[in-house]
Amino acid sequence: MLKSTLKNLFSRPVTVLYPYEKADIPDTNRGRVVWEMQKCIWCRLCEKNCPTLAITTDKARKTQTIVRARCIACRTCVDVCPTNTISMEPKYSEAVYLREIHVYGLDLKPFEYQVIQVPPSEKVPLKKRPGEPEVLDEVVTAPAPERPDDTEPA
Repeated sequence: MLKSTLKNLFSRPVTVLYPYEKADIPDTNRGRVVWEMQKCIWCRLCEKNCPTLAITTDKARKTQTIVRARCIACRTCVDVCPTNTISMEPKYSEAVYLREIHVYGLDLKPFEYQVIQVPPSEKVPLKKRPGEPEVLDEVVTAPAPERPDDTEPA
């Protein structure tokens, strides 16, 4: 243990000062999800299959919305898209102080999006699947189960 401690003490750091220095992104990195809206047929398969409910489709406004903080880059939406509208871009989202929602629409160029920033004081409602209660995007702790009082005689 002393040998590895001394070795690490006198070697260069392995980490990078991101975002000031660019990280070396490996070829196998999935990156982030992007849309080419001109190909979209509004089937909503990406929204229905997203495990984190990060995607919202608005057929009336012809937009796709993704909450970047919820997306885990699992690639499920890319795999289920029948028209190859969705793809993975091998780069990271820039570091930001506020949560971002990216809105892709037909009025924008392919792979281009509008950014909506959500202040920390506002909660983004999570979408519900049928039969689930409405929840906000926050950690909810369940109350502790009631325990019988140990002082009562049995």
